[in-house]
This record gives sequence, structure tokens and C-alpha cells, in this order.
Amino acid sequence: MGKLPIFKFYLFFSIIVLSSMLLAQNQSQDILVLFSSNGLFYTTVDKEFEIPEGWRVLQVSSNRWYIESYTENQKYEIPTELPHGIYELNGNVAIFENGEKYVQTPFGIGRIVKESQAKNVLKSSDKAEALFAVPGGFRIYYVLKENTLEQFFEIRSPIDKAYVVLSTAPEENNVRLMYSKAVAAESAMAEEVTVEGRKIFILGYQEGLKNGVNIRNKVLNITRKDWQKINLQYTYTYNWQPADYVIEINTGEELPAGQVYIYSNVSGKVMPIGLGTMPDINKQGEIYVSKSWQLYHSWTLNKLTKLGGRVYIVGDLNLKGYGSAKVILNGKSIKDLSITPQNTYKILKSSADYYEIEIPVSGTAKISISFSYNE
Repeated sequence: MGKLPIFKFYLFFSIIVLSSMLLAQNQSQDILVLFSSNGLFYTTVDKEFEIPEGWRVLQVSSNRWYIESYTENQKYEIPTELPHGIYELNGNVAIFENGEKYVQTPFGIGRIVKESQAKNVLKSSDKAEALFAVPGGFRIYYVLKENTLEQFFEIRSPIDKAYVVLSTAPEENNVRLMYSKAVAAESAMAEEVTVEGRKIFILGYQEGLKNGVNIRNKVLNITRKDWQKINLQYTYTYNWQPADYVIEINTGEELPAGQVYIYSNVSGKVMPIGLGTMPDINKQGEIYVSKSWQLYHSWTLNKLTKLGGRVYIVGDLNLKGYGSAKVILNGKSIKDLSITPQNTYKILKSSADYYEIEIPVSGTAKISISFSYNE
């Protein structure tokens, strides 16, 4: 996520603070807002507050505040005896096999019980609210079983309990491979609102966040269509290659991008068969699963002619396998499209520069295609 101005952060958190007043009095008023790879923590601090490692102070509501840094010295157990065993020497420190460390001090051999540590302390003129940038984040992933799509949140947090808000924007959730066990929970059905162009999931008060919580947010009944997708590369001849296996879904609502664990019925048992990637969905879109063993295609370019600023293509699309093929045709100002045999296809979408063509395949097929487009 890009860095937003601090005043926008503060405005955003003012909105969230108002909503947090709905919490029961015995619950934490701390607010944790997580983005995909970092977080913000809004809490009340005393006049002296030790800043945990990896945290950064962004804003404090007191009249006067500053950060004091100091180093806490090593602590030793003295006197002690050096046990028998195998050691690794690192400077003047002897490291035992179990990780214990010993060092020579003016008072004899000492066992290090605490390493020296740099500390930062926030000091303010009075008790105040503070905003911190903190490590952590979340990812969104999905489980697809036939016509049911489940949405999960995986939360990584340095704070164990807080009022949790997840924030995402279109194209911000980069889909990345992270294999972790999906732990199902009762559906959270987070409240979804839009603030300054961002989709906000309000999960409310949560505990046990440091454990890496997985939360099932909702279960959607969707419509789907499985395709063997072919992006036709028509300007050259190519040999047999697999189609892309994609699942077209209609969700009826917006969904942020995420990975999809795909389940299928195999020999009477429902089991995971693949891991797909889903972009941001605006009510409908495609999940890319993998290349497919189900359908192969090749293209024979019979003729390519350039005349008057247009390119004329004549060729044969060869298919073998089974399933519904979706052939994608891209070009500038496509005209004079001809497909034979005529009873073998259906045009799903068309525009000046784009066509989606459905071709059912069972066995082998040879489809002759001709058209022209602007150079």
C-alpha cells in the first residue's frame, strides 16, 4: 500500500473510534487496522510507554511528546561454573550446545541471562491516544466447492487482542503463494463499508491474534462455468499446447483478489485438486486454475496479407480433447470474421477489438477462421 498523509490516517481513525464506542466496556478499546503487509494500531498510552521492536510512532494526541532511546545492559549470573561440553567461541563469548552463553567478567565467569538491548520509550506530557505503524498484515483466500465460495481472512498481528479492521483497495491484494492451514471458524460476516475508496471489513473485537488467526467471513452461493481458455496467437503457426483451465464465476458482489483452494468430487470423495488465483471481482470474473490436460490446441496460419493498413488472416484452429473451449480473439478494429463449420461455435462477447467464441469439443475438431484487423 502507498503511504497516506498522516491527517488522512487521523480522519480515518476518528471514524473508526466512533464505531468502537459500541463495544462493551469490558472489552479492549484498542483498534488494529491491517493492510495486506503492514498495520496501524490506535491505543491509549501512559506518560511513559515502551515502544515494542518494529513499531513506529506516527501521531500522539498529547500537548508534548518525544521518544527517548537508551540501551539496557547485559545481565549476568555471577559466580557460576563453566559446564563441561562443546562450545563455540564468538569473540569473548562462549556459546554452549544448548544455547547458553558465558563470558569472563571482572568478577569471574558469568552466564548471560539477558542480552543488551536498545529500547525506545515514548514520553508524553499526559495520558494520550497514540497511533503506531506496526508489523503484521492479512491475506484473503477462498475455498471453492462446486457452487459454494467461502471467504477467509488470515490475520498476522503483533497485538493479541483488539478491535480489528481490515482495509483493502482494488489491485492492492497481490496474490502470492502462502501455504498455511485453513482453520474454519464460525462465519464472521464482517460489516463492509467504503471509506476514501477503500473496502473496510470491520471484524470487531478479536482475541488470540498473535497465533495467526484464520477467520471464515462468509459463504456465497455462486454460479460458475468451467472453460478451456485459448488466447489465439494467430500471426504464426504453432504446434499442440494445452489450453488454460479457468472457472468463470458470478458472485453478485465485489470480492477482493485472493488465492482459491479448489475442491472437486473425485471418485465419490470431495478433495482439494488445485490452487487457483482470482483477481479483484466486480460481481463476475475468472479464476485461473492451471494449464489443462483436458484440451489441446494448435494453429496453422494459411495466409497473412497486409493491404491498405489492414492485416488479413486465414488459418485453421485444431482442437483435441473435450469440454467447452473459449477462444479469445484480440485485434484493432476486427472485421469480416468468418468461422466454419458455422454450426460449431457461439459468439459470447464481441466489440470492435475483442471477441469471445465458444466452441464445444468432443474428440477432434478443425475450425477455419478468417478476419482482418488494423495494423
